[in-house]
Amino acid sequence: VGGMHRFPTERQAVSRARARKDTQLARASFHLGVTPAILRQRYNMTGGDVGLLPNNSQACAQFLEQYFHQADLAEFMQIFGSGFAHRTQVDRVVGHQGHGKAGLEASLDVEYIMSTGANISTWVFSNAGRHESQEPFLAWLLLLSNMSALPWVHSVSYGDDEDSLSSAYMERVNTEFMKAAARGLTVLFASGDDGAGCRRVHSGNHTFRPSFPAS
Repeated sequence: VGGMHRFPTERQAVSRARARKDTQLARASFHLGVTPAILRQRYNMTGGDVGLLPNNSQACAQFLEQYFHQADLAEFMQIFGSGFAHRTQVDRVVGHQGHGKAGLEASLDVEYIMSTGANISTWVFSNAGRHESQEPFLAWLLLLSNMSALPWVHSVSYGDDEDSLSSAYMERVNTEFMKAAARGLTVLFASGDDGAGCRRVHSGNHTFRPSFPAS
């Protein structure tokens, strides 16, 4: 999990602290690991903050030939899930599940939704193919629209730059988002890997580059 856009890296932060003789900061345990325990602590979650009701449900979607592995999930929970009640298996995979090397993003999505939304029935929607060389968001949403029973909360870590997609396509996708909301579904999208992204236009200036669908 990367930091905010253009923030100093861990090594740079430590070096600057030492150069300033800031002993307290220099002695701090800098690390890049964000484990489930750290996230749950940051959100003031205790061991009792787990799913208890049978109708609790959640899902995440994987794209771009990224797949999670059940064995990796079980091992991850064995290592990091000792402090809270949890499940070690996804209840249902919708779509094709590849059997090659586990994908970094797909694995992270499944492992962390099941760590923060612990002990909750979890589905994974595996979406094959591409749209304009990118994620087939519309195909995934149409699949949800055609299902009579599905999880109430959907988390997606994928996204595209708005300027890489046509307005017609984004409007069509947004229509499906409104349909999902009308059914009572909650759909959460990541804001992007680098915060408020930007790009350099032909004039030489930088301009804001919104991410879709998060924006």
